[in-house]
Amino acid sequence: MPSVTLSIQADLCGPVSVGTLGVIRVLERELGLSLGDALSFVNRTAFDAETVRVPAPSLAAARACVAALAALRTGARVRAIAEES
Repeated sequence: MPSVTLSIQADLCGPVSVGTLGVIRVLERELGLSLGDALSFVNRTAFDAETVRVPAPSLAAARACVAALAALRTGARVRAIAEES
């Protein structure tokens, strides 16, 4: 199954991550995730320092997501890799 392996080093301000809204929107748009699912993946990596594997509908969608994440201008450090497992 295609996926995006994602890790984020976000700036944290108390219980809020700064610079991750764009990441959430990209996951929604490029991978067809709901807001809640996209938020859950981002929270796991931003707050729990977890590297997550986000399912993608196709390898092309995973690659488009990685490209969109690379183009983001954000204070968070985002690392994303498209994979076919």
